[in-house]
Amino acid sequence: MTSRTAGSAAENRRIDSWKEIASFFGRDERTVKRWEKERGLPVHRLPGERGGVFAWSQELTAWLNSAVAIGKAIGELDPLPPIVETPESQPTESPAIPVAPAVSPPRLRRTWIWVSIIVVALAAAPFYSFHFLRRPFFGRSFITPRTTPAHHTPDPEAQEFYLKGRYYWSRRTEGSLRQAIDAFTQAVVHDSNYAQAYAGLAECYDIMPEFTSMRGSEAFPRAIAAASKAIALDPSLAEAHRALGFALFYWEWKVPAALSEYQRAIQLDPRDEEGHHWYATSLLTLGRFPEAMEEIDKAQQLNPASRSILSDQSLIRFWAGDRAPAIQKLREIEQAEPEFFSAPRYLAGIAFAMKDYRTYIDQTKRLAAISNDEQMAAIATAAQRGLSKGGERGLLEAIRVVQQRYFDSGQSSGFELARTCALLGRQQEAVIDLKAAIAAHDYMVLNISTDQAFGLLNGDPAFEEVLRQITARMYRA
Repeated sequence: MTSRTAGSAAENRRIDSWKEIASFFGRDERTVKRWEKERGLPVHRLPGERGGVFAWSQELTAWLNSAVAIGKAIGELDPLPPIVETPESQPTESPAIPVAPAVSPPRLRRTWIWVSIIVVALAAAPFYSFHFLRRPFFGRSFITPRTTPAHHTPDPEAQEFYLKGRYYWSRRTEGSLRQAIDAFTQAVVHDSNYAQAYAGLAECYDIMPEFTSMRGSEAFPRAIAAASKAIALDPSLAEAHRALGFALFYWEWKVPAALSEYQRAIQLDPRDEEGHHWYATSLLTLGRFPEAMEEIDKAQQLNPASRSILSDQSLIRFWAGDRAPAIQKLREIEQAEPEFFSAPRYLAGIAFAMKDYRTYIDQTKRLAAISNDEQMAAIATAAQRGLSKGGERGLLEAIRVVQQRYFDSGQSSGFELARTCALLGRQQEAVIDLKAAIAAHDYMVLNISTDQAFGLLNGDPAFEEVLRQITARMYRA
């Protein structure tokens, strides 16, 4: 995905006096003065006016949401790790496959400043819908917090932030997920022993690569750190185990460990719909369709209103062979939820698999418009031009040219390019691009054994060796 900016939309409010700055954080004046002295809180002094201070809301939010602020400035919190690849997070098997390069600290700062600006831009959104959904509806609240461990009663303000975070997380859009991260961060600022808030942070980072422009190398290590913190605080917390399982599966490719975490989450809370949901999607990736259907049906029964669960249920149903009802349900979701990514994304993929290329182009254009994705829009335009000039092969070749350009510029992992090359019979290029996708930790690599496109490479020695290495990595102890 391409970056989006919202700097012009952000409200940069001036905050005058130590009292107002302290109120911004919900702390006393002594604390924020200490933060300025010891932790670099961005406070400005008025020239010629003794003792006069002011601050800008964007700068304070950026400071609060930075990894340094979360870990060090509050003093009570354990820091989330810097977003770099560590030996522990990188697979050690398969030396023939290169590992992804580390992310440099300057890039980290730019990324978090950008994230914080968007959080501030969206912070002015009214919370009326959130408070409305918390009210009972025919005897049931739409947002029900999990049972808090008896040994820890969360700070009331922290719990309010946590509930806001859960609401925004459930929306699964770029803006709502960034608002959720901000809310969960505020929750752990107010209560450093709030395990559920750490689990909420982990779940946000788990799905950021799918629904936003954040890269997996930035999101998943944070998810693992936050989930591990939550489990350390409360080993009985189901959402912490499912969040850890998700990151272990899609980032570290530790399949047995990940499935064990999902199972642990379901054991702890059999009514945890997201535990069943995420377990189901991982089973789908592994091609275990009957088990995936069983788990996603349980998730849908527990939360029949979840558009994410309904979308994934339809996708699993399609690949399990029940195609027409699955497509119809996705179309209904798309019509009812026009801003939601999953339905057009799945419909585009299904249309491509069925060689319904006109529907594939239409859905790809729709998805590009919703997500503001320049690369996706370019692919849709090229596909349309290629189809009109050269049919199926013309479409594939036109797509390959665009994918190659974005891959060469470092804006693509190489997985989709490898897939297109496989369909075109360019076996050597497909294997090279596939190795690049592996180095980039693209989790789509996990389902190549069941992907029809890569099935065309079966028998090629180079592909068979890559497949063997992937399988060995996935099922390592």
